[in-house]
Amino acid sequence: MTAGEIRRPAIGPISESASRSMHRTWAVLGEAEGAASTRKIRHDGAADVAALLDEGELSSSARLAVENLLRRHRLLEAELVRQRELLQEWILRQQTYTALYYQYSGQTPEAPRLTLVRERDAVRRRLQDELHLGSGALAVMGEQARSQSSS
Repeated sequence: MTAGEIRRPAIGPISESASRSMHRTWAVLGEAEGAASTRKIRHDGAADVAALLDEGELSSSARLAVENLLRRHRLLEAELVRQRELLQEWILRQQTYTALYYQYSGQTPEAPRLTLVRERDAVRRRLQDELHLGSGALAVMGEQARSQSSS
């Protein structure tokens, strides 16, 4: 059987080592989320600045400058939230792929099969070379899958 012909086994429990790896990843994400919440509470000076604007003690040019800064601050906060969500989704996809790879290939992280590791590395190098040469992602992914491993 080749890597391109991996038979789908009955879905069973994920290996203990893959489960530990996923728990570590989620712990890091949870810590980052908690730290972000704490920063938001500490850095919620935007409300203080808005109150300053409401008091009306600023000149019109200063008020305009502060309003522009507040708007940019809100845009940056929104972008940060978007980037964090993208990162979390990417990590989730990578962890899902890794867990399924080990489950379907019959490997464990502690004892990978060398033929599959070599094939994975060769495919990765080929894709990286093609992407660096300017091939479009769809062109690279559209190529016929060629498996070199056997068994």
